[in-house]
Amino acid sequence: MAGITSAPFRTLCRRFSGDRCLYVSEMITARAFVEGHARTLQLASFGKDETSRKSIQLYGTNPDTLAQATRMLVQEHGVHHIDMNFGCPVRKVTAAGGGAAIPVRPKLLQKIVRAVVASAGAVPVTIKFRKGIDDALPTFLDAGRIGEGEGVKAVALHARTAAQLYSGEADWNAITELKQHVRTIPVLGNGDIFESHDA
Repeated sequence: MAGITSAPFRTLCRRFSGDRCLYVSEMITARAFVEGHARTLQLASFGKDETSRKSIQLYGTNPDTLAQATRMLVQEHGVHHIDMNFGCPVRKVTAAGGGAAIPVRPKLLQKIVRAVVASAGAVPVTIKFRKGIDDALPTFLDAGRIGEGEGVKAVALHARTAAQLYSGEADWNAITELKQHVRTIPVLGNGDIFESHDA
């Protein structure tokens, strides 16, 4: 939700639904956070009303940098939850091997998730991902299996491929299929809040 889930937006959401929900930050890049880039530090900041359930959406491609960013977020910024973004379909992200392109490389995905979970300690880590790059290259079952095996607390599937971006129909059956493969942790699914279904 880049450009949307800023601290003021999260405050507005909390005003209408209270503190019983989880409000996740905009996506931040691990490398930029570790290097102290001003814009990234601003995105990673929290409002005065955000004293509990501080949730950061983290992105990166290097396990060591992601581990360092995770330690900083937990130990220095008091984050309560880390959500890893392996679903971004934007061309500049996937062209650099990030976002929805990471699950195509399951060994790298496993290294990243393992590093972040270990560095987070008691802080829960969740991951989100897409169905795959396109219909010919599905990755969601491997991504779910890796997340479950490496100790994440939940997985979330956006039931579209990266090629679809945010258009076309979501594959709701893929969410069911993922749930059949991932048994020990919650499986969350979405197809986009703006999608409508005919009766």
